[in-house]
Amino acid sequence: MPLIAGCRGYPFTGVDMLNRYDFPMPGPWRQAHFYGHPADHGPLDWSWVESELLRSGTYWVVARNGGHPHPRPVWGTWHSDTLFLSIGSPFLLQAVAEDPLVTVHLESGSDVVIVEGNITGFSTDAEVIAAYDEKYDWSYDVAEYGPLVVASPAKVLAWQAAGWAGRESFRRSGSWLFVG
Repeated sequence: MPLIAGCRGYPFTGVDMLNRYDFPMPGPWRQAHFYGHPADHGPLDWSWVESELLRSGTYWVVARNGGHPHPRPVWGTWHSDTLFLSIGSPFLLQAVAEDPLVTVHLESGSDVVIVEGNITGFSTDAEVIAAYDEKYDWSYDVAEYGPLVVASPAKVLAWQAAGWAGRESFRRSGSWLFVG
């Protein structure tokens, strides 16, 4: 699943991209907007975003449903540009079965990473489970907990704020679209 920074008006296709870290950040047309205005701060490197996705201990999942959305904290792992989540809540599993669109937010409110995407299936992939086990010093038992839920990203938004609780505005931000 190639990653496209900026996407709209970007001259490359997924076939042309050899290394997703080599191409530039989005221009002003894709730069994050804050309070209705284009961001006036520097771009955020994808490498920082990916490291946050890898290290985060808790992923807050919000599924659309007929009632009020309720964020749920779950464990998971980022592997091969995909989130693999351990969703044990029957209510959340039912919600994503009815509507696969989800938003996943990491723990920080000032160094923010938000993944918008779709639940695309389930995984018992041994490599993913091993990454999960190593991360949490755990032994994930698929027979007991069920398969990991696959959340395929469509868009990632991220920013770093300055000062305590972000009160000194933003330092860097970015927006990435996934295709495939």
